[in-house]
Amino acid sequence: MNRLIKPICLASILLASLSAANFVNAAPLNTANTITANSSDEHIVWQRAPIKITLPVGKERFVSFPNEVQFGYNTNLLPPEVMRVENDNQTLYLFAKKPFSTERTEAKLASGEIILLDINAKKAAPDNPVDIVLPKKENNETAQSNDQASQSSVNTVSLTRYAIQRLYAPQRLLKQSMQISRFPMETEHVVPLFYDGSASAMPLASWRGGNLYVTALLVKNLLKQPLRLDPRLLCGDWKAASFYPQTQLASRGTPINKDTATLFVVSNEPFSQAIASCLPQS
Repeated sequence: MNRLIKPICLASILLASLSAANFVNAAPLNTANTITANSSDEHIVWQRAPIKITLPVGKERFVSFPNEVQFGYNTNLLPPEVMRVENDNQTLYLFAKKPFSTERTEAKLASGEIILLDINAKKAAPDNPVDIVLPKKENNETAQSNDQASQSSVNTVSLTRYAIQRLYAPQRLLKQSMQISRFPMETEHVVPLFYDGSASAMPLASWRGGNLYVTALLVKNLLKQPLRLDPRLLCGDWKAASFYPQTQLASRGTPINKDTATLFVVSNEPFSQAIASCLPQS
């Protein structure tokens, strides 16, 4: 059992960055309404060929990129009454109002890389999130070039703060970081994170800063009694762990999400590797 996990004081993190009033009993923005236990992120590697994305009519689907993105498309062919587009720096929120045939669009990354998307819409189509990632070679080269600058400014506290802001902060307070970017989790949707099986853990999103990784997970009490969350009961190889907005969960099924919290774990390796020892061996 890993008993060397460093707990992070979330109160100091939030006071240093945001008013706590913006967070109390908040649900994660952008993810809670889309990621469910029956759906998982679709990871697509950009291999220079246009990526096909099918939108479900009447439902929002979001597409995430490795870093900040600018989206270009022909508004004459895809006017607002056909498709609504919202850009949250690293994520596009696409909502098709009616079916349409395939249209070529462009997503330009902050690095200058242009990713081609062939978008269409149908009445019956998946709405699970899409994570577009660069080939590992390019990811490694980009990471290595940023490592020296990142390591001096990114630590467990700043990385956890950034993850909290990405999930909970109002849009107007979000700030971009050149040292931190989204990172694919590459793991199954629900993971056995607690040694005693008292709570379920569902990965939401992961980010990388320098040589550190932070992953946010939705934790839900599985017991018919209150549960106090203890980072010493976490399976995996973690440098730090933080529960937000509470460590005391109400019994299972309690209204208004009192039986859930968000867990942020920081590791020296990607989430899928840090938790590998907890997963059943095939």
